[in-house]
Amino acid sequence: MLYYNYKNIMNRHLLAATDGSPNAHKSLKYIAGIYQDVLHIDITLISVAEPLPSFLTTGGRSFQAEKSRLVRLEDMNKQRQQECNDILERGKALLEQNKFPADRIHTKPVVQSRGAVQDILSEAKRGKYDALVVGRRGLGRLVSYFIGSVSYGLVQHLKNIAVWIIDDPLPSKHVLIAVDACESCLRVVDHASFALAGIKDIKVTLFNVIPKFRPFISREVSATFEDVETVISAYSEKQIEKLFSKVHDIFKDAGFNPKSVEIKIKKGSTGVARDIFAEYEKGGYGTLVTGRRGIGGWEAVLPGSVSSTLLHTHTKGALWIVA
Repeated sequence: MLYYNYKNIMNRHLLAATDGSPNAHKSLKYIAGIYQDVLHIDITLISVAEPLPSFLTTGGRSFQAEKSRLVRLEDMNKQRQQECNDILERGKALLEQNKFPADRIHTKPVVQSRGAVQDILSEAKRGKYDALVVGRRGLGRLVSYFIGSVSYGLVQHLKNIAVWIIDDPLPSKHVLIAVDACESCLRVVDHASFALAGIKDIKVTLFNVIPKFRPFISREVSATFEDVETVISAYSEKQIEKLFSKVHDIFKDAGFNPKSVEIKIKKGSTGVARDIFAEYEKGGYGTLVTGRRGIGGWEAVLPGSVSSTLLHTHTKGALWIVA
């Protein structure tokens, strides 16, 4: 099942978390950059205040102590509200300076905070957003949460919401989408085509890596597996051809020019994540798109999570992780 009804493709809504840091502002510049001249894109900026210290949330032992606590609590909440508002206003001003329409920018200060991660995730689930956008180095705890969750398969909290992690945006509208032959990868393609539709001069490359078959046996007998490797490779190519026939229809429905969508296949890989990252670096891309839970058949062949490895190695541009 795919995400989107392309009759409503004009209506896209992003949730962008900001703490007012330079790195958080980079993520806003990225959004404004890719959606320059694209109509009907809404952004909700969310800023979360630091949780209150426990001594202000616990009742005082005497009437005088309680009265003093309540006064301090009110003052602290006013200050935190103002800080959140200031952060959001700076973020809004930055978007407007980068030609993002003011009437499409919404703000959400969260003062009664349970913690940045929990509050942002709650809003992301509740608000029916198409993606959550964060800076990699700003909101460090939030990004660490996603990295840990991807690594151990624990991100069940944000179903059907992609996470865009931005680090040092690059001025490129060339997007690399890493896919394998599994049907679930159509969700990755579906999200990317929906999010990128209507962007002027956009170029997309779908990149498939066919791993080299390497059973855990001695060198002496490995040669006998050459026929097995040939069969596996041929099967993988056949499956990816079927997938790509569906991919073309997805991009066509989203209004893409067929010439702007390219397909690359790399055979005999001994390091899927490494080859994806190498293609990203040498290809002049600005955005890398992959699945959150690893990439289907690749995880069955190679230990560890491809998406987790990419999260740790991808440091330039944007990384979109799709559920």
